[in-house]
Amino acid sequence: MDKVRVVFVCTGNTCRSPMAEVILKNKNNKIEAKSAGVFAANGAPASRQVEILLEEKNVPFTHTAKMLDRNLAEWGDLLLTMTSSHKALVLRDFPGMSHKVYTLKEYAATENEKKYDEYQEKAAEIEMKRAAFLHDITKLDTEEQAEKRQQFETEMRKELSELQTLEQALPSMDISDPFGGTIEQYRTTYSEIEEAIERMIERLDREELEG
Repeated sequence: MDKVRVVFVCTGNTCRSPMAEVILKNKNNKIEAKSAGVFAANGAPASRQVEILLEEKNVPFTHTAKMLDRNLAEWGDLLLTMTSSHKALVLRDFPGMSHKVYTLKEYAATENEKKYDEYQEKAAEIEMKRAAFLHDITKLDTEEQAEKRQQFETEMRKELSELQTLEQALPSMDISDPFGGTIEQYRTTYSEIEEAIERMIERLDREELEG
């Protein structure tokens, strides 16, 4: 079986995604890892705090930032972003790759975090109903449109209330941003990323066994 190829994505490719890349490379040699940023300055160095942190851990590390481009996006079997906003930007720029774009925490979610899937399914269901309504209403005359719109808005209030309840129960799918913070904040983010990557590896191993 070919190695799985993962691209970690953050903002500037100087803090979170380089940490994710080096963590994965040091944990599993069956998975190839690269990293990039949605607003990276090509060639910029990693954050000094990241360098200090990895020196503390005796982890070899050299890095220069790179912007996520189509070649790199196509190279990856998975594009794992540090936050939901990074995910949205990747999907905006590469809409045809939605099947392989997740936040890192979303991809690594435990069973207790599957509430995220319930929320996504409900949100998709609401969007489909909206699209169908907007398509169908154009076939009606003005009076019928007003009546149908009122009925639809009544139904949507209930649907949106259910969606809001699901949203309030969601765990955060974002990795905290230590940029500009203390070395202790970088250590916290490192641990957060490491935990998610361990679960990500477990999922990939499980999926490989399942065939």
